[in-house]
Amino acid sequence: MGTKSETTTKSMDPRLAAQTDQLTGFANQLANSQFDPYTGQRVAGLSGLEEQALSGYGALTLPSEFQEVSDIYRGMATRTPQERQADIDAYTQQYTSNVIDPTMAALNRQRAQQRVGEEADIIGANAFGSGRRGVYEGERQGAFEAAMGQTIGGLQAQGYQQAVNRANLEDQMRMSAAQALGGQAGTALQAQMGLLGGQMQAGALPRSLEQQGLEAAYQEYLREYEDPFRKFGVLQGTQSVMPQGYGTTTTTTKDPMGQFGGLMQGAGSLFKGYAALTNPAAAAAMAAG
Repeated sequence: MGTKSETTTKSMDPRLAAQTDQLTGFANQLANSQFDPYTGQRVAGLSGLEEQALSGYGALTLPSEFQEVSDIYRGMATRTPQERQADIDAYTQQYTSNVIDPTMAALNRQRAQQRVGEEADIIGANAFGSGRRGVYEGERQGAFEAAMGQTIGGLQAQGYQQAVNRANLEDQMRMSAAQALGGQAGTALQAQMGLLGGQMQAGALPRSLEQQGLEAAYQEYLREYEDPFRKFGVLQGTQSVMPQGYGTTTTTTKDPMGQFGGLMQGAGSLFKGYAALTNPAAAAAMAAG
């Protein structure tokens, strides 16, 4: 009993084979392609306003008024007691010249006028040239000098206190003036910095617009760079949706016993032919049988 054998040969459809070849060639082309780096500008530069503002920031210095304020406070902090007393003495001397000295002069004139009246009283009392005159004049002069001393002492005490008060008041005025000067300088500095900050903020707008343009150019470069890979993906997707088994299948069946029978039949035919050539009678009998 013989056993049959089958041989199956599958061949790819020409269209699918052509697409596979195209896909393979495309992949090799991508693998061997040279990388082209992006040479365009990626970051926008500073705008004109921003550069102007930065230059302004770089040129900023502390106002000179701050140094003046510092000098005022330093002068007050480092002033010695002797220097402060010298200021008070100067103010006291001014009070003496302006108040005490004129007062003493007025009192002396008043005393001179009193002496004229006293001289008339002495003559009327017949005490001219006597000891009584000396006593009288001594009493009047003593009273005058005592009154003047009391007046001058009070004025001197008042003058010294006014000198101290004036020195204190001037110190307070110096500090107030320094604070006002420093405040004005600080306000001016803040205003200038605010102006520069506004320039920076305004200058950011054109730089932002330029940056958007640069980014758009870079995105276009990326789109062109990725386009071959996108197309390769499309080809891969097309091949993946091909039906399974799409193509031509050829099956060949073989029977060993049938082949043997054919060989035997062929041999018999050959034998008959040979017999006919050598013994025609026998060949006729075999054909009849």
